[in-house]
Amino acid sequence: MSARPRAARRAALTLTHLGAAGWVITDGEHVILLDPYLSRLRITGQFGTYTTPSVPGDVRRVFGPDDELVSDTEAVDAHVTRADVILHSHSHFNHTLDMPYIARKTGATVIGTESTTNLARAGGVPEAQLLSVRGGEDYDFGWFSVKVIPSLHSALNGKHFFDSRVVPRDFRGPRRLGDDVEGGTLAYLLRLRGYQILWFGSMNYIEREVSGLRPDVAMIAAARQRLELYDYTRRLMRALGMPRIVFATHWDEQSFPYGADQDARLREAAVFIKEVKAVSPRSRVILPRHFERHTLPPKRRQ
Repeated sequence: MSARPRAARRAALTLTHLGAAGWVITDGEHVILLDPYLSRLRITGQFGTYTTPSVPGDVRRVFGPDDELVSDTEAVDAHVTRADVILHSHSHFNHTLDMPYIARKTGATVIGTESTTNLARAGGVPEAQLLSVRGGEDYDFGWFSVKVIPSLHSALNGKHFFDSRVVPRDFRGPRRLGDDVEGGTLAYLLRLRGYQILWFGSMNYIEREVSGLRPDVAMIAAARQRLELYDYTRRLMRALGMPRIVFATHWDEQSFPYGADQDARLREAAVFIKEVKAVSPRSRVILPRHFERHTLPPKRRQ
C-alpha cells in the first residue's frame, strides 16, 4: 500500500460496528477494517475457563481447546466486500481469525504486531500485504495516516491474564483455542478526512501513551473487564481531553450468534455510558448495535 496524494476535499465518514472489537470505517472511497471478527465461534475452554453461555436455538458446533478454529467465510462474505487496510489490536482469534480470508479476498494491507502478521502468512496472505508494527510508528499513506500506540490487553481472569508469547514466523497452523496467543496489544490513532479517531481493541491502555492525544472520536472498549482497572473511564477521558464523541466497543457477548439476546451486555455497557457522562457531560456517547452505521459529517476546515 503506497502513499497516495492527499485528498483535498472533505467527506463524510461512516463507521459500522461488526461486534466484538470490529469496525468498518469508510470515506466512500477507501475502507479501513478494525479487528474484523464475524465468525463469532461458539467455544469452550477459552483461557481455561470461558464457555459460551447457552442460547435457545443455537445449535452451532462448539470449538474446544484442541479443535482447529475455522473461519465462517459465509458470515464474512455477507458483510465484508472490500477493504484497503486491516488494523489489528492483537492476535487472539476473536480479533484475527477472519483476517487471512479477508486479506486474500480484498488485497488489503494487514497492519499489526509480529504475531498478527505471522498468522497472516500462515493464512496465505502475500508478503507484500503485511506491515508489522510494534508501537511508536506514525505512518502516512496519503489518504490517511495512523499513529501506532503501545497498549495492554484486558485484565482477564481476575487480573491473572498474562501472555508473553509471540507467534513464530514459521507457524503454519492449525490455529487452536488452547494455544491462542495475544502477541502484544496496540491501539491506533487514525487521521482521515480531517478527523482523528482513537481506537482501542481491548479493555486496557497505558495512560502515558495516550495522555495529550485529542481525538475527535474515541472508540473505547467497554466490557465489564474494564472494572478490573482503577478508575478506567475517568482516567482515560481526562487523558484524552474529554473527546466529544465516544463509541463503546467490544461490549457484546462475542461468541453469541448475530441476532441473539444481548440484553445483559447492553445493561453492563449502559453503566459505562454513565461513567463517561459523569466525567464529561458534554460528550456524546454511542452504544452501537451490530451493523449500525454512524455518520460523521464532513469536517469543517479549521
